[in-house]
Amino acid sequence: MAQWITPKDVENGIDGLPSISTTTQNNLRSKRKLTYTKIGTKVVYKKEWILEYLASNIKKAKKDKAE
Repeated sequence: MAQWITPKDVENGIDGLPSISTTTQNNLRSKRKLTYTKIGTKVVYKKEWILEYLASNIKKAKKDKAE
């Protein structure tokens, strides 16, 4: 069974996840960049959804031309 994570859990950086403020979470949800579900009025996530968002935003470092 899936374990649901609350926005407060994400803000606190539980279970090895980086901390993401509730304001940032709200912005990401409204832009449809962060997957979520609602149970009544309560927003919840699966850990996989947070990890997918993080993986989709990896930025590669530029190589130094001197190398």
